[in-house]
Amino acid sequence: MRDNLKDDCPDILRLYGRSIEALEYRNPGTVFTSGRSMRDLKAAQNLRDVSVHHLIRKPGKPFAEQIAAFDRNFSKEDYIPHYEEVSKYRSLIRKATVEELKHHEVILCTTGVATSPKLLMGTNIYQLIIDEAGMCQEPQCMAPIIANSPKQVVLIGDHKQLQPIIKCRAAAKLGMIKSLFERYAEDLKHSNDERNVRFTFLNTQYRMHKQLCEFPSDEFYDKELETAQSVLDREEKLPFLRLWPDSNVPHVFCHVEGKEEVTTVSTEEGNEKSRSNPNEVKQVVKIFKHMVEVEKVCVKDINIISQYNAQCHALKQMLREEKYENVTVNTVVASQGGEWEYVIFSTVRSLPVYEIESTPSFGWCAQNLGFIIDRHQINVALTRAKRGLIIVGNKNLLMCDGVWKKLVKKYEDLNCVVSVLDFPTRSLPIPK
Repeated sequence: MRDNLKDDCPDILRLYGRSIEALEYRNPGTVFTSGRSMRDLKAAQNLRDVSVHHLIRKPGKPFAEQIAAFDRNFSKEDYIPHYEEVSKYRSLIRKATVEELKHHEVILCTTGVATSPKLLMGTNIYQLIIDEAGMCQEPQCMAPIIANSPKQVVLIGDHKQLQPIIKCRAAAKLGMIKSLFERYAEDLKHSNDERNVRFTFLNTQYRMHKQLCEFPSDEFYDKELETAQSVLDREEKLPFLRLWPDSNVPHVFCHVEGKEEVTTVSTEEGNEKSRSNPNEVKQVVKIFKHMVEVEKVCVKDINIISQYNAQCHALKQMLREEKYENVTVNTVVASQGGEWEYVIFSTVRSLPVYEIESTPSFGWCAQNLGFIIDRHQINVALTRAKRGLIIVGNKNLLMCDGVWKKLVKKYEDLNCVVSVLDFPTRSLPIPK
């Protein structure tokens, strides 16, 4: 923000929760309850000079010397502080934080930290902006709004992409799966109401090649998405890969009739059952190697995604066996918000033709396709690529779902559905 706005940039402050701060400055009694890995549980180094827990310790700050004395004691391995000492330390940190908050115009924090007593004591919020509001559970949005009583609230997000993650099925059925953002968006898209609430749809996309944008626009955004001129100009200057069956269409569906395997994988939140598809793993790695070795695409420009942790694990393992390290392999959920030049999407789920129902019920689809038919996740997967998208999956099974049926049919009409037997091939003609 500061690089873009330069002199016009407001005075920014980053406020973290106690668990994050305790990773850099020992805070006795702090319990790490987050389900995230310690790798993710850390403060951003590029925000160090605007982070509250660093600023209050800078020389010249009113409480810096007192805090430093506590830090020196707490950093000793054999030092066991008394309860009263810890209480005084936390009171001091609270005072220092409240004082620092008074001198800044923009506070960056999570929705949870936005309800912190320190923030409420040190600020008088006029405008509250919640980013990625479409992924926030309704209470996560409501809590900071109620706690801060701002004059203006701005919710930013995309309710057509990932919804809040609700693990309790009963809670999801009762409505927790729907964010506050989605409720407002559905109510207000076609008419602004009398509560002084307005809905604005930003209909210009600056990422995807125009051809990649077509299906998501038609299926998820009522054909309202437009491609920016800068993207159109960019594509005119860049050569197409020989990989594409049609030199004017930078996407392809590779049909693979693989076999699913159910395995147990270790995740940040413990062991879970997941699915993999060895045939798809081999094909994805084959495509990846072709792109890197034949098409000369940089490894960092490719993201391999799947909705299953087990498939991601299997892909990483085979890539390592092929001497490829540091390849980006993500779940669809982890890819939300990111963008890459090229995306290879492995759908995993597969059944032999004779086991596929001719008129599948919703229950049958739910059992045999799982969350691969979740519209929100499909949208995320299809909109990560800037220049090219390759989907690997069993078209016969996927076409049991309405969205996938339309997608595969569109690809077939464009002659962009290929067989695993002859894709990719070095003999593809060089596009003109």
